[in-house]
Amino acid sequence: MRSFLLISLAASGLALAGCATISQEACLQGDWAGLGFKDGQAGHPQSRLDDHAKACAKSGVSPDPAPYFAARAQGLRLYCTPERGFTEGRLGHSYAGVCPEPAAGDFVVAYSDGRLIHEAESRLRRAESDRASADRRAEKRDREARGVEDELRNPALNDEQKRELRDRLNRLRSERRDAIEDGRRADWAIRDAEREVSALEHRFRPIYRGW
Repeated sequence: MRSFLLISLAASGLALAGCATISQEACLQGDWAGLGFKDGQAGHPQSRLDDHAKACAKSGVSPDPAPYFAARAQGLRLYCTPERGFTEGRLGHSYAGVCPEPAAGDFVVAYSDGRLIHEAESRLRRAESDRASADRRAEKRDREARGVEDELRNPALNDEQKRELRDRLNRLRSERRDAIEDGRRADWAIRDAEREVSALEHRFRPIYRGW
């Protein structure tokens, strides 16, 4: 199970590499050890050096892999800890499967714990957003319905105009009721998510202190 999770997380980390990973000035400076340490500490995959090579091609500079990878291994020691794994997961960051054994096992477990927090907090934010959206829709439909009610008081309206306005008023009232019901469901989702977040905090704070 742990191996499967590690493979999945590594696959999700492929998006870590991006274009322009290094400035032309840094290419010319050629501090490959410093860059390797920084990339290791950030949890970037080995392919990060290929991205640097592409970025430095315009300057006619090729990275020196020996000092880069030696320093990257040192940076990984700071990255591949349970505390960092938990933080990366809690913040929703990707994991590129960079940690060597035996550190990888503890890192992935902690990363998975952090992801539980991240996902629960994401559900809470979505539920809060849904509630706010439902409230806005209900208020808008209420304003529109009051406007139609005012129009219906016009004594100059003929029967067809009155019928059209009443149909519109019924639709607006129905949509307002639907929005209110959506708000109630969002309230339930908020309470469920809050309980889940609270339970996870109670579970993990004694293990991962200082977050």
